[in-house]
Amino acid sequence: MVSASRPTVIVQARIGSTRFPGKVLAPFGVGSLLGHLIARLAGTVELDDIWVATTEVAADDAVEAAAGRAGARVFRGPTDDVLGRFVGCIHAMPHVPEHVIRICADRPLLCGELVRELVEAYGDTDGPDYFANTYPQKSYPDGLDLELVRTSALLEAAEEAVDPYEREHVTPFIYRRPERYSLAGLACPFGNFSDVRATVDTPEDYAALYALDRSLGDDYDYRDVLNFAAVQPELFP
Repeated sequence: MVSASRPTVIVQARIGSTRFPGKVLAPFGVGSLLGHLIARLAGTVELDDIWVATTEVAADDAVEAAAGRAGARVFRGPTDDVLGRFVGCIHAMPHVPEHVIRICADRPLLCGELVRELVEAYGDTDGPDYFANTYPQKSYPDGLDLELVRTSALLEAAEEAVDPYEREHVTPFIYRRPERYSLAGLACPFGNFSDVRATVDTPEDYAALYALDRSLGDDYDYRDVLNFAAVQPELFP
């Protein structure tokens, strides 16, 4: 067994969005969508281990403020080079972690329990460079995606990646190169929910997940989300 050595969570968040600008600050739960996500992660991950990586544009001053109110630490970096922003966040940390967990802020139904299970499952592997619940194929809903990545691999990606897609999406440089990096994944133990959407891309997605969150009540975890998906799939976007 190996250890992920308390990986640090990095949440990507920014105001800019083609289809739904400002979605990460939209009301959700007892605060904003971003604050709601941070609170759901904080049950398992210490708040000092949660960072929000946003951009340097003035509009994202509001993202920095919302993240600070939620107790997360903040790094601000390039707008379009998301990989560069992500690695800049790592360099800003007091101690560079061996592993990081990448999360996007438009996934409000994620929870600390799923993070804990991913880290525990990683402990049963031989320590791959990349470990995700979307690899080698997705079985969790879109919006419950988690990636645990070895920091040294991300630093190499930031140095070498030139493909715009690999700069924008952070991890493709790694999982596109199985001959260079070791890859492994976690399948959903409750079946294949890959056709379920639980992410906020549009105002319609937001309305559906806002209502679903209210139906789920307090202190629900991803298993409750899967139960709803199995029984009432019409509640999802």
